[in-house]
Amino acid sequence: MASVAILTVATIAQAAPWLGLVKTGTTTENSDTITLGTSSYNLDVRFDSGGNPVGTLQYYFYTSPTDAVIFGATPLTALNSPFTTGDAAFKPSAGATLNSTGGWTIWSPSGDDPAFVSNIATYQINTSPLAAGTYVFSFGHTPGTDDEYLGWSGSGGGNLYVNDFAAPGSFTLNVTAVPEPGTWTLMACGGLVATRRTRCRRNAL
Repeated sequence: MASVAILTVATIAQAAPWLGLVKTGTTTENSDTITLGTSSYNLDVRFDSGGNPVGTLQYYFYTSPTDAVIFGATPLTALNSPFTTGDAAFKPSAGATLNSTGGWTIWSPSGDDPAFVSNIATYQINTSPLAAGTYVFSFGHTPGTDDEYLGWSGSGGGNLYVNDFAAPGSFTLNVTAVPEPGTWTLMACGGLVATRRTRCRRNAL
């Protein structure tokens, strides 16, 4: 009986509505490092309605330092069912700043309000002008105001407020002017191999 209870609790936890920011192609990676001058970076917004039919989903994300990052040439690059790019009532434009005026995405799916699981929206960020440093991406909302809504249900009954979603995760992007330690290690190994080959050739002569 105890094992059954544990499974039940786990299922409930997984079904809670949530939004999260993760590295594109991953489900949980919430930080990454790129080198100075990297032209663009893709960031996923993953969301789950927890079984609730959702008529509209809206959110924006911002950065710390404030207004430090802009969207790339194709701000919204991918989205899986049930939402499609055609369902975007509003989406960021190329070069818009990630903040409350330039970063909104509003989804209004056609037809019946869907309940969705692990939906993914992929955003292209322009990272070429970023200086070396740390940039934190977060969902934005002001408690007690309309932009507190991250989504709400239509035919399903009561509204889904931001507080009904699991706490949205932030994402940290580090921009470094020098290769990471792992890169230095690979470079050093490559140099040793090249040196050894050169010595072997000299000895053969």
